[in-house]
Parts: sequence; structure tokens; C-alpha cells
Amino acid sequence: MSWKVVLAGFCVSFIFGFSFLFTKNALDHLNPLTFLSYRFFVASVLFVALKFFGVVRFEKKPYWKLWRLIIFQPILYFLFETMGVARINSSEAGMIVALIPIIVNVLAIFMLRERADSIHYALLLTGFLGSVLIVGFDLTAQNLLGKLLMLLAVFSAAFYTINARKLSKEFTPEEISFFMMITGFIFFTLVSMLAGQFKLLLNVHTVSAAMYLGILSSAVAFYLLNYMVKHASPILTSLFSNLTTVVACFAGVVFRGERIGSEQILGVTIVLASLFVMTIRSRQTKTESFDHGKVTHDNENTIIHVNLLGKNLLLTPHAYQRMIERGVSLEELKKVLESEDSRALVQRNGRIKVSDGHIEAILQPSAGVLYLVTVMKKGERRRI
Repeated sequence: MSWKVVLAGFCVSFIFGFSFLFTKNALDHLNPLTFLSYRFFVASVLFVALKFFGVVRFEKKPYWKLWRLIIFQPILYFLFETMGVARINSSEAGMIVALIPIIVNVLAIFMLRERADSIHYALLLTGFLGSVLIVGFDLTAQNLLGKLLMLLAVFSAAFYTINARKLSKEFTPEEISFFMMITGFIFFTLVSMLAGQFKLLLNVHTVSAAMYLGILSSAVAFYLLNYMVKHASPILTSLFSNLTTVVACFAGVVFRGERIGSEQILGVTIVLASLFVMTIRSRQTKTESFDHGKVTHDNENTIIHVNLLGKNLLLTPHAYQRMIERGVSLEELKKVLESEDSRALVQRNGRIKVSDGHIEAILQPSAGVLYLVTVMKKGERRRI
């Protein structure tokens, strides 16, 4: 991950971490549907203002495709999260959010064909165990429903992250965030009115919560989140939800008087350590890829950007030798991989076939980059 993605991740984690506290404070005075209408009203006003001043611009694009994203966030996620937070404390809600990287990693394997190494998954599990230590699971009858609702919110967030990765190739973070906020305001206001629950209540708790969640948590944080998903793998960006857990826990302790013990301190240490190690490893992987990617005189170790997949391909000396054997030039390989007219097909073994009708390239995803397995001209018998 670049330092911009890491910085965005820390900002998102702190904003989301305190959002549980503000939500809990507001729900002491308002019902969940009305409060969601408040927060998305503030966010919508902000984005309409940005549109008016030309910060947010629109082009001729099929924006209707964003429904696959919007249905998970803001609609399902915030519906489940807000009703869940109303039934459990903010620390518990923040801890359950630590499940997001687990779900995203599983979904990414099947939906995006993105995989990481065993060390990554070990660190991921370590971070989650640290989150469990922070507050633990107290599955009593009183708050079981709240935790189940938060679990549904976690799945909604995971599906949002996966779909955002796909749609970020076609839409900018500003475009996605704009339609998310407007849709959220319209949906929750209508539902609140139809349910007969909408009311106007302005006090320090509801106004401060609406401003914080509408501006920072809804608008700023989701813009940064969409930026992260556009520039990094969901497997990496979802890791910051563990830091959100830490922030939510401390916010609950400091501002709502929730207790913290030695096991919570140990959990915080584990979460921060695992996040730090995974961040360093991801940056080293990227650096190593580009160090090996310096173009030499014989065109070995070249980096090629694959537009269809939004990733870089590392052309190793072995793969370059295979190209020579097949009579495929470097220019021809770049053409098929960089062309917007090419097609990509995910094979059962997880490899990806990219073809422009004349040349076929077989790619292997690994650690956030792609490796060339083989390449051939159409009609040639494949030899891998």
C-alpha cells in the first residue's frame, strides 16, 4: 500500500471508531430510522455543495450500476448497524466490526480471485484474536439480537467492499460517495415517514451526532474508503477495521465509562502490532515488485499495467523467454493487456486468461500483482 492509502486507512479507522459513540449518544433521544435520515441529510447537503462548486463532477456514465453498491452501503449496513448499536454498547459493536477483514478475505477468494500468503492470513487471525481480547463476546439473551444485527452489518460491509473494488474501475470515489449519500437520505427519510417515526428533535446530542456522522463518518470517511478500495486490494484495505475496533473501545471507555482491563490492553497491543506488520509487508511486496521491474536491455522484468484488472503484471525473465519461444513480441503483449477491447476470463484454477482475439495471455494473481504464466497466439496449442 502507498503512504496515501495507509494515511487514509488511519483516518477512516479513527472516524469510524468514534462513530459508534456518537450513534449511541444520538439513539438515546431518537429512533434509528429518524437518526439515519438526519445524518444522511447533512452528508447530502455537503455533497450537493461540492457539486455546486465544481468539486464533484459527473460524466456520461451508467450510474445505475451503482445500485449493487448502494444496496449494501448505505442501506443495509447502516440499517443493521444502527439497530445493533441501539441494543449493545459501543465497544461491543466496534469489536464485531473486526470481523470484516475475515469476511472480505473469504469473499475475495471466490469473487475477485485475490489471495494472499499464509503469513498474511496468520497475521489476520492474530489481529482478530486481539480484537476479541479487547471486549470479548458476552452472548446474553439481552444483547444477542444486537450482536446478530451487527453481524449482518459486517456481511453488508464486506459485500460493499468487494463490489466497490469492481465498480471503482469505472467510477471515481467522488461519484460513488455522492450517490451513496443522496440515496441514503432519500431512503431512510421515506422509510422513517412511512413508519410514522420521523420527528424533528434538535438538541446538543442529536445535532452533534448528525454533524459528526454526516460530515466526517458519512462523507469524508466514505470518500477516503472509496479512494482506498480504488488504489489497493480489499484484502489490505479491510485490515483497518481492526484499528477501528481499538478506537471504538477507547471511545467507549473514556466517554461512556465502559471498563477496560489488562486483557483489553493486551488485545490493543496485538491488533496494532498485526496491523503494523501487515502494512510493512504489503509495502515491501510492492517495493520488491518494482525493484525487480526495472526494464533491462533484453526487456526482461518489465512492469505492464493490465487495464481490465486494474493491476500491474510482473514479466519475469522466465516468462519473457516463453514469449520468445512463442514468437510474441513485448509490444504485442502490452497491446493485449493494455487494450480496453480485450476480454478477461477467470479459470477454475484461479488463473486469468486475457485475450484480444489474436493473442491469449494466462496470468496468475499473487500478493497484489499478476505474473505471466504463458502467452500464445490464437490457434496455437497451449504448453504451460
